[in-house]
Amino acid sequence: MLNHCIVSVDYSEGWEKTLDHLPATVRLLGLTRITLVHVIETHKRQHIEDSEGAIEGRLKKLAEQLASELGVQIDYRLRRGFTASELLEAARKVEADLVIALNRSHSSGHALFRGNIALNLARMTRIPLLILPVDSKVAEPDGVIMLATDGSTSSEHAEQFFRRYMDNGHAGLVAWVDEGEIDAGAMLEGLSSEYSQVSVQRLKGSPGKEIVEAAQQEDVTLLVIGKRGATPISELPLGSVAEYIARESHNPTLLVP
Repeated sequence: MLNHCIVSVDYSEGWEKTLDHLPATVRLLGLTRITLVHVIETHKRQHIEDSEGAIEGRLKKLAEQLASELGVQIDYRLRRGFTASELLEAARKVEADLVIALNRSHSSGHALFRGNIALNLARMTRIPLLILPVDSKVAEPDGVIMLATDGSTSSEHAEQFFRRYMDNGHAGLVAWVDEGEIDAGAMLEGLSSEYSQVSVQRLKGSPGKEIVEAAQQEDVTLLVIGKRGATPISELPLGSVAEYIARESHNPTLLVP
């Protein structure tokens, strides 16, 4: 599964909700190491409490606290620059295999979308990204894992993650929206016959909207979706299903490139 993750730390309003999710997330994903990363955004005016020394002291204290509470190795890094880029560069340097970030907004407004760290990460990442909606409750680690798929090749890695959870005995739900030319029927039937604990929902309507609503109605612990390759921020289209789900989901969402 996943072992080492980067956690985005920005100390803005509501950020502490990320910490509420960490105990369940560590258990669910089998994490053994966490690196806390705070990025000083050089284009913003800094206050005294935002000095490198002050922030590093806070990170060190938080790392010690979490190491005691979670029983895993906790490191921290302080970086400067554009937040999403620096988080992904930190992940590359420490060879992390997951990034965790909080999504504070379900708005599709262009300016707000561009300023949302979690959604900028979704545009750029080449490794799995766990998006924690600010309004989501802390999930039960033993709850239902949901795979949203369209049967395309871009969903294959997400399906592999889903299968690992099913092999470990988790309850599963596979959702596919009947749209377009791809018929995922054979794959859905294969998963439900291979795993007795997997149920299938074939949805109709707008794919992103239907998947988000199904995940919320079923109160899933984790929604797993695939994404196509990394895209520069200026070029990312706002209309794809994966981007809609990453923005609008009210359940923790694992985006798998």
